[in-house]
Amino acid sequence: MEKLFYSTISDTFQYEIPKIKGSRFITTLIPVTNKETIENELTKIRKKYFDATHNCYARRLWVDANQDLFFNWNITSHQDRANDDWEPSNTAWKPILTVLSGKPVFDILAVVTRYFWWTLLGVWWLIQAYTEWTKQALEHAPLIQKEISKELSLNYTYEQVSTIQYLFSKYETKVISEKYDENIDQIINVNIALYDWLIKDLIDKQIKYK
Repeated sequence: MEKLFYSTISDTFQYEIPKIKGSRFITTLIPVTNKETIENELTKIRKKYFDATHNCYARRLWVDANQDLFFNWNITSHQDRANDDWEPSNTAWKPILTVLSGKPVFDILAVVTRYFWWTLLGVWWLIQAYTEWTKQALEHAPLIQKEISKELSLNYTYEQVSTIQYLFSKYETKVISEKYDENIDQIINVNIALYDWLIKDLIDKQIKYK
């Protein structure tokens, strides 16, 4: 039973390489977990590079993992969004998002800031530039692996504690919250690849869940 993981960035990272025909490109990669953080980070970038010609971006937020008919896992982003920021249509956001999707990385905001220096690059050069700058940034960025997990609520008796502890160890679950009363109520996290196996064991041990 192998766990499922996804790649993300551990901290904000910036990358810049030499100019192309005078144009300066700065790539900023930012870890994000919600829409509010994304809007705040975009505002910071626009203020920091207020004199830039363009601040183009793509984001991949939240991870979805689903099995196909052959039980293979497909990992996708729940929400992708991007913006060309007045560059010619599809010359900026599309190559940025394509690179992020191909890695693949999630819970990330990639902003490529461009300072234009009076030499037109043309559509082909723009696509190549935004692709290469994003790719180079990702190759140098501090990427980390995170588990794709799912929450589960449990309700069990004190007599079942030893059984639960065994299952927690077997499936490497993490307790999010717990309440002790006549029975024990817990909310746990389990890797999504192990979720169905844990459910089968819970049913077999007659432990309530939802």
